Amino acid sequence: MGNDTSSSSGSWSFPLPPSAPEPRPGCLGYLRSRFVTGAIVAFPLVVTIFFARFIFNLLDRWSYPITARLLGYSVPGVGAAIAIVLVFLLGVLAHNVLGRRILRVGERILSRVPFVRPVYTGAREITKAFTADRSKAFRRVVLIPFPSRDAMSIAFLTAEFEQRTAAGAQPMVSVFMPTTPNFTTGFYLIYPAAVVQETSLTVEEAIRMVISGGLLAPSPDRILSPPPPPPREPT
Repeated sequence: MGNDTSSSSGSWSFPLPPSAPEPRPGCLGYLRSRFVTGAIVAFPLVVTIFFARFIFNLLDRWSYPITARLLGYSVPGVGAAIAIVLVFLLGVLAHNVLGRRILRVGERILSRVPFVRPVYTGAREITKAFTADRSKAFRRVVLIPFPSRDAMSIAFLTAEFEQRTAAGAQPMVSVFMPTTPNFTTGFYLIYPAAVVQETSLTVEEAIRMVISGGLLAPSPDRILSPPPPPPREPT
């Protein structure tokens, strides 16, 4: 049937929309698209500047009593300079065998303090998540049936495994479905591999699409079509 959305193997898929000529945007549409693009580019810059300024002022307030007592006056930027030196020394310490042992002892101590443990452990896990190799963390961009079977959502495939049942091994996948516009939050979901649809999107394209709420989306054909097969190795 032409309206059947499932293949012969039982895998779930979504029909491609009929191709139609895209209307040319008018003056207001052009201005709106450029404004939205500029806002998307400016947002992370503004957040970074405000965050850096907040940290700079915070460190300066902490170092003010020390510099005022030693020099008799306050020197702007001393707190930031001290923080940079301390972070550098921690990096040197972490690359040393003795330093790594000292840091592990410090981590064990912090992990046993009742009120400090959840804060330190959570911050450490977040840091590991953001410093992990993205090519390993997000393998491919896929479409999943979420929040219902008749809808699709962009997700990143994170792992593939098998579920052992009495009928045999069933291929399963775990995915991370980000939320808009903050793609660092979302849902961790597990699906049968048969209901997950591959896309031709790269990880960078999918992240831009999620952050912009679909305004910076590539063509529907690339979103709804599977990636090309890998090239055959010469025999």
